[in-house]
Amino acid sequence: MKTLLTKSMAGNARGLFLLSIAGALLTAASAAARAQVAPLAPRWLAGTPTPTVETFADGLARHHIDLTESALIAALAAPDGEVRSLAAAQLAAMDDHPALTAILDALDAEPDPQVQVNLAGAATWLGSNRALDRLQRLCQNLNVPSTTRLDAARYVSNKELPTCFSAVEQIEQAEQDASIRVLALQAAVIYRGQGDRAQALAVLALADRDPTVRIAAVEALRLLRATGAVDALGRALQVEGDDTVREHMRSAIRDLRAAVAEKNAEK
Repeated sequence: MKTLLTKSMAGNARGLFLLSIAGALLTAASAAARAQVAPLAPRWLAGTPTPTVETFADGLARHHIDLTESALIAALAAPDGEVRSLAAAQLAAMDDHPALTAILDALDAEPDPQVQVNLAGAATWLGSNRALDRLQRLCQNLNVPSTTRLDAARYVSNKELPTCFSAVEQIEQAEQDASIRVLALQAAVIYRGQGDRAQALAVLALADRDPTVRIAAVEALRLLRATGAVDALGRALQVEGDDTVREHMRSAIRDLRAAVAEKNAEK
């Protein structure tokens, strides 16, 4: 399974929509299946309702773009960043390897960091190491918006490279916007091969100043089945002053203790 980010806060190919805070999974299946896209409102439509799920093809039809290779390659230079992103996604979903050069050329000319991530992500579906290198640079770039860096990290995670996990950690620990700290926790949980580091990050986030982040940390530990974090959750529960957070903590502790009992019963 492949993923595309039409805007930030999309999930990865594991299909985990982790927390109730806004996010969307964008997937493109094999050439035999329809490419699905469920974007958040793009940056240029911020504040509008989340659009309904549509295919890449439907998104392009909304912009009156044909699905021929020539029309899609031409759309890589469209004025609208959404169109540029969707065109690259559709080419990748069609497994159109001959179009890779055009996508990379568009990537080199692209001024918008978010669209750079989208184009590079599509190019990695087609096997481009050059695009993968660009994503690794973008996730580490402190001058790039945090949500865009997280999107880049998700693509790199899909290639099972740990390169961008430090960027996820940095965003979760330093970002002033609580909703983006939540997104960083989501990205940590689904980052492939980094479960131990994700657990450690979530444990630290149990002490975050914002209750929504603390809830996200609790749910991250639950999703990680972090049975070794039961004691940390218990300590956090003792000092937690928010009733909603406390209920999440109690529920997670029950679930994790049940997981321990189930594991012991199998021995």
